[in-house]
Amino acid sequence: MSDYNVQKESQRILLEHIINDERLGWSPEVKKACQAVKFVGDSKPFIPTPLKITESVSALSALVGGAAAAVAEERYGIKQDVTVNTDKATLFLVGILLPTVDGKSIVQSKSFLAAASESDKFKMAKPIHMQASNIYQCKDGKWYHTHQSFNAGPTMKMLGVQESDVTTEEAQKIYIEKVKQWDSATLDTTANDQYMQAGCICNTVEEFFAHPHTKIIEKEPVASITALKAPKKSWPKVTSTDYRPLAGIRVVDLTRAVAGPTVTKLLAVLGADVIKIGSTTIPDVYMCLPDINTGKRDVDINLKTPEGKAAFMKIVKDADVLVDGYRPHALAKLGFDSVSLREINPSLIFSRENCYGHIGPLAYRSGWQQIADCFAGLSWMQGEFLGLNEPVIPLLPNADYQTGVLGAAFIIQALQKRANADVTFDVDISLLQYNIWYQRLGTYDPEQSKSLLSRNPSFKARHYDEMGSMFRKMVDAIKESRPGLLENPEFYSKMSGKEWNIDGDLSILAPPFDFTRSEISYLCPSGRRGWSNNNPEWIPVN
Repeated sequence: MSDYNVQKESQRILLEHIINDERLGWSPEVKKACQAVKFVGDSKPFIPTPLKITESVSALSALVGGAAAAVAEERYGIKQDVTVNTDKATLFLVGILLPTVDGKSIVQSKSFLAAASESDKFKMAKPIHMQASNIYQCKDGKWYHTHQSFNAGPTMKMLGVQESDVTTEEAQKIYIEKVKQWDSATLDTTANDQYMQAGCICNTVEEFFAHPHTKIIEKEPVASITALKAPKKSWPKVTSTDYRPLAGIRVVDLTRAVAGPTVTKLLAVLGADVIKIGSTTIPDVYMCLPDINTGKRDVDINLKTPEGKAAFMKIVKDADVLVDGYRPHALAKLGFDSVSLREINPSLIFSRENCYGHIGPLAYRSGWQQIADCFAGLSWMQGEFLGLNEPVIPLLPNADYQTGVLGAAFIIQALQKRANADVTFDVDISLLQYNIWYQRLGTYDPEQSKSLLSRNPSFKARHYDEMGSMFRKMVDAIKESRPGLLENPEFYSKMSGKEWNIDGDLSILAPPFDFTRSEISYLCPSGRRGWSNNNPEWIPVN
């Protein structure tokens, strides 16, 4: 790997696999800005995985940075340099684990745990619940990834697993015995169609590309962009001189977990006013909230009530962007789809994020990062890379975060085009579309793979390492391969912890891109669910 360079490969991916894809319709200004992005960092990759994870996230981070710089030049007449640190871009993929208070992980804060616990409606971390999300072998020899989603109850009922207080190892043994009683195809249809639970067969790469759904979705670009005629909406006029690219832009966040919230978190750090609409009647992943709630005012609105729908419509009426990350068609069933939303706000940019894509026979299914990875063959690739004859979930929530980065870039482009023409956009992104694009970037060659493994001599993983276990192992691996990287103070942003009832500052990983003139910071700190209920109005533009 002596002649391999992460920064050069990141730039090549940016230019050849993103900017030169004419289907994506990049403006000349965005293309020019992306061509000038500078990459810095360690020249060698360090995550023990066969695909180009660092190079991919670095290229996509540069895309966001370049698009934002093009907007800042259009709005303010400024020229500036954009730099992406490939090390920080890699850490961005594990950002949900990195928030700290006084140098200690936020999970050690009793104040945080007390404030966040209300979102964990079904005790997701309890071993008998946690192990409902894992890879198990069926009686036909195929491997299957079951998933608890936000509530392990339906999956446990389907498999005949009783509620119990057992250890992680005991829980795994219970699920192993239950899943091996099923044929994989029967389990797949029962989980997805009868119990409405995410789950999938762990395909090989060959099986994935032979699948009828893949035959349809692989023809799509990395995101699906639909232009719609609408009144032009110029950039908001602002008087501040910090040159925030998205100053005055208003974003409605209707998302949970990681991918969708990452879209809006990046828009927030570029200056957008983001109102996250959630409901304390439903669960969320409390561990993700400190990171992905950064920069957002979180309000508690139940869209299943007339009052909630009215409040939602009031917010949407004056918004620029709406990002929907819920189960496919869930928002439409509540009366809000692309058509009805434009009746409320004709120039609204509407972005949807899901697992399987928005066309094809499996588009109706819900899914998570692990499901997208197992379905697309990445889990088998990871297992084989580690010398195993079994699938292993990819090591980081890669598709989640990178799909979110992609979504932010396409929304910035949509805002720029809307400011200059009578047009708005539907922006559809999915974990699976990203994973197809990601695979097409190619893998490391044998020499490079050997070098990566030697850089991580202590790292071991198996099929039974669910996401929680894998997170812990990956933090240890990064500490071994890149000592001191996780603690680099230059990589973090500090903000008040008061909205988590924390007496002190909260440190959150900063975005991977930097500008020489535009300020990149959040309009508000991270906070618990519903912390801004008293102020669900848009911030006046100044």
